Amino acid sequence: MRDAHALRGKLDLLVAADVILDCQNLTLAGERLGLSQPAVSRALGRLRAAFDDPLLVRVGNRMRLTPRAEALRAPLAAMLRAAEDLYAPSGFDPATARHVFRAVIPDVVAAVILPDLLARLAKTAPACRLELLPWRPQAEQPGDLDLVITTEIDAFPDYRMKPLYQDHDILAFAGAAPRGDPLALEHVAVIAAGATRDPVDRWLAEQGRSRRIAAVVPHYLLALQLVARGGHVAVLPSRMVAALGAPLGVRGVELAIPQDPDQQWLMHPPQLEADAASAWLREQVEAVAR
Repeated sequence: MRDAHALRGKLDLLVAADVILDCQNLTLAGERLGLSQPAVSRALGRLRAAFDDPLLVRVGNRMRLTPRAEALRAPLAAMLRAAEDLYAPSGFDPATARHVFRAVIPDVVAAVILPDLLARLAKTAPACRLELLPWRPQAEQPGDLDLVITTEIDAFPDYRMKPLYQDHDILAFAGAAPRGDPLALEHVAVIAAGATRDPVDRWLAEQGRSRRIAAVVPHYLLALQLVARGGHVAVLPSRMVAALGAPLGVRGVELAIPQDPDQQWLMHPPQLEADAASAWLREQVEAVAR
């Protein structure tokens, strides 16, 4: 096991060695190191003892390096450059990076932001790739996950979070605008993997109301497609209907039922707070969500 205290002292001495061997003059070395000449002389004495070699000797009116000192210069300089690199800030150049980003984004959000996000990545980070993983809570997610977008913040208790955008539900339909009680129409409900109930029905139950459910599907996109075929309606997020509904002939109408907005959160593992690549991806997601 390394002795951290002893190693720190040796590294300080090696910095002095690099300067002394480069200057070959104790006065100049002291100026570069910010040390007095006696202090530099003491450092040289310690180096001579450590390497069992004079290192720097006077020849006439000049100081000369010994063969051992000459042999030390290159590896010493390389070692100190490597040490400096440890402190260099980690950067991320999207134009040249080859990186695989991994994220959990539900289909209802991906449908809204993914086309613009992928277009942005293709333009600014052409060698990077985005992989979307299935929804699972934090304990079941892999360790190299970059971000999560969700309304269910309790499923990721240790993740850092910030609000991404708010949305609300509307009644999605195709063809003529529905008449009468919208809850009496034939609805397509969405119960995602791991859930036991469509959040819409939980919201309605809190108000003592219910709707007629004709079909249950696991994805919002499938619900939208069934609505587009006609004969069914669905309560879907407004941004999804606005983004995807028109080409399918699906429109939306506001529900005259009080509701709180749905808050989508952008979340990431705390260990990636300062990671340049992950932070860059989060910036892109925020930009397209706006």
